[in-house]
Amino acid sequence: MIHQNFPDLTPAEWRAVSIALKDAGNVGCPGGSGKGIVAKFVRAVTGNEAPPPLADPRLEAVRSFVCATRRSRRPAERMVPTLAALGFNDRQIEALSLLAA
Repeated sequence: MIHQNFPDLTPAEWRAVSIALKDAGNVGCPGGSGKGIVAKFVRAVTGNEAPPPLADPRLEAVRSFVCATRRSRRPAERMVPTLAALGFNDRQIEALSLLAA
């Protein structure tokens, strides 16, 4: 049985979380400019490109938020309004922040 206070995420949203955690540790987060000297160096050395965005804007918002939060080790506050506009509630956003930390 799922705990009542646990925020609901769809299976697809959980997959987006998983993808974001892998992106943060491997190839970098989507949505970055990729034009910085470090990004260019990493691409030249590894051949890895930043991952393309997910087709669903809601899933892409989850992935971007979790990835950015994971990489900075603090919630990506600039992305919270986008998540809220896409229908995520405060509990869900808080849970995504905690998962990414």
